[in-house]
Amino acid sequence: MNFKHIVTLSLILLVGYLGYTIQTQKGAYVVNFEPITPTQNPVDSRTEIVDFVKIYSDFFQNQFDSLHSVGGAMTIVYKGQVVCCKPYGVKKQGTHDSVNVHTRFRLASVSKGFAGVLASKMAEREAIDLDEPIITYLPSLHLSKTYNEENVTLRHVLSHTSGLLGYSFDSYVESGLSFHQIYQKLHVAKIDALPGQHYAYQNVMFSLLDTVLQLRTGMTYANLMKENLFLPLGMKDASVGFNGFVASKNFAYPHKMLSAKTLTYKVCDLNERYYATAPAAGVNASISDLSIWLRAIMGYAPQVVSPNVLNEIGTSYVSIPMKGTASYWGPKLEDKGYGLGWRVFTYNGEKILYHGGYVQGYRSEIIVWPEKEIAMAMLLNSPNLLAKKAVPFFVNLYSFYLNPSVVSLETKEESTN
Repeated sequence: MNFKHIVTLSLILLVGYLGYTIQTQKGAYVVNFEPITPTQNPVDSRTEIVDFVKIYSDFFQNQFDSLHSVGGAMTIVYKGQVVCCKPYGVKKQGTHDSVNVHTRFRLASVSKGFAGVLASKMAEREAIDLDEPIITYLPSLHLSKTYNEENVTLRHVLSHTSGLLGYSFDSYVESGLSFHQIYQKLHVAKIDALPGQHYAYQNVMFSLLDTVLQLRTGMTYANLMKENLFLPLGMKDASVGFNGFVASKNFAYPHKMLSAKTLTYKVCDLNERYYATAPAAGVNASISDLSIWLRAIMGYAPQVVSPNVLNEIGTSYVSIPMKGTASYWGPKLEDKGYGLGWRVFTYNGEKILYHGGYVQGYRSEIIVWPEKEIAMAMLLNSPNLLAKKAVPFFVNLYSFYLNPSVVSLETKEESTN
């Protein structure tokens, strides 16, 4: 019995376990092979997972449609080759202006992964030292506790272990204050731990990277990202900041859900929310760009993203509480940690790099599974449950695809709940 037949009989178990419903739709499956950059792998590996790509694409299409999503995009990369790169829906509700593979979306916190790579590259060039106290670069830094002020490093802020309470000063970011204005207020931020002691998610502290890099290089964060990552990788649609986002007319408008019951959405005004914290949430990109980015994080652009940089970002520096994750990922998710701008998960004994992003009207998700040589990214301009389902379903389905006859007792038990 081949994989298609096994899936037909067994996928219900997996879907029930994950809490999803898939309905077959004729014509829902489309794979576009977008030419990105020449692959280093001379063998065409796409045929190895064509069944998996079809099943996952069907799932994504059905979920996208059933949730009445406005617009989005999804890509899968396998062994350095783009096996799926597909746009969905429209850029703005009420129009016929379709999303294409070069339509820009805001990446929100998926931007942190770019920051981690850039910081590691700059450290590799000895422009900065990730373990040098930030006060060495920013003598004006003032925190409420002297020890933290004198010892917090870039490695700490990029792994969310500065010691400040989680989401410190996000309300100021929301209110539209500039980063400079927020920086002047850091001395009143509450601190409940020593640097490196525990995980507390940050946007403001994380974005100190911007100020440090500007002082060390004399270049803006946007230009550093462009010169060191976007241009060398061939990410032609990618940018940092609001002006970069709207520079082309090919961008997706943000939408918010008006009713979870009726699944209706309303277009939002374009806004600059969180662009003040550029390293944390300032990158814009298309799904074509993310196809290229996934290849780089998988090690297929070593001249731009070296093995040393990949090791830096993929090393977990702090543990993250598991609460609230198991309902989607299931029992194979064994541990969660945070590296440099990336969440580092342990799934069935293997490392997975992951991050999600949300800012008003946009949602992004990205996952790289190095040992399995597979990765996926998705973008939405109408945030809904698809964003929560997409990555864990991808990982669990691929695990099932590789071992279709293995269904754990935990899976069987949970599928009945």
